[in-house]
Amino acid sequence: MEKLNTKYGVIEGISSMDYYKNGNPRDCVVTEVNKLKTTYGTFIPQYENGSERRKHIKSFSFYDDGNLQSVYLEKQTKINTSIGTLPAELITFYKNGNIKRIFPLNGQITAYWSELDEYKLAEDISFDLSVGKFEKKIIAVNFYEDGVVKSITFWPNNPVEIISPIGKVMARIGLAFYNSGKLKSFEPLKPIKVETPIGTITSYDTNALGIHGDLNSINFFEDGNIKSLITSSDTIEITTKAGEKKIYKPGLKVSVINDEVMEVVPMKVSFNDNKVCFNNNSEDAYSIDECTFKVEYTPLQTKSPCASCAGNSDCNGDCC
Repeated sequence: MEKLNTKYGVIEGISSMDYYKNGNPRDCVVTEVNKLKTTYGTFIPQYENGSERRKHIKSFSFYDDGNLQSVYLEKQTKINTSIGTLPAELITFYKNGNIKRIFPLNGQITAYWSELDEYKLAEDISFDLSVGKFEKKIIAVNFYEDGVVKSITFWPNNPVEIISPIGKVMARIGLAFYNSGKLKSFEPLKPIKVETPIGTITSYDTNALGIHGDLNSINFFEDGNIKSLITSSDTIEITTKAGEKKIYKPGLKVSVINDEVMEVVPMKVSFNDNKVCFNNNSEDAYSIDECTFKVEYTPLQTKSPCASCAGNSDCNGDCC
């Protein structure tokens, strides 16, 4: 088996390795105990064969300059961070060597190992942040290069109460922060009414994926003013200075799962420089001072009226 000299020590027991075009190693799989010496301590990359929970895909990876990019740990290890000691099974790094993300667990979700199985292994972690103190099971913590928390991703069905610029709210999926520590964005647990420069808008993203907490439905400027939000239910009518009317609302598309069901296409509403903009389209931006706005809660019909009686011989189509 190959050996590899790195700035973290000599790597032995290499069973496979990929390389960059410049010849430097990229991804590595080992089958023996190795100890990587880093500024955060000594890490032992995964070396044992995969189990139903953890597949032995790779042990660690490097950037093209030889700096460590990620390490998949053999056992959960405690890591000292700016917010205290965190458990980790997977760690990713910036090029300068500082920690980028910490994943307390790194199990592979398969037919043999479910999300619920993985969730049961998760432990509550204590946080003391600008949004308050709480203990929650998390999927990952993302850090800025200087060590300040950038975002937190929660497990599904594991909401948290936080203090936001619009008051106490229940958040799901994740939270994102500015480098100052102030709240940048959050994903609301349920539809929530938000006061904006054009009126009260109900914010909620029916399509929020929950992959990570970096990007969320409700976004704030660093001073706490609303920057943007996602709505899946509201219609906004605009009357321009010239008397022209424009209407914006979420859209609908056919579900990829059931062609008798429509999926909501949420609408993004952004505020900047005394203007409101829809879906990040500069052609759909309006001066707040020069226009009037009417906001209505108008949830969209997503199920065909005939879907419930499909195949019923008594249906004459009048309900469609």
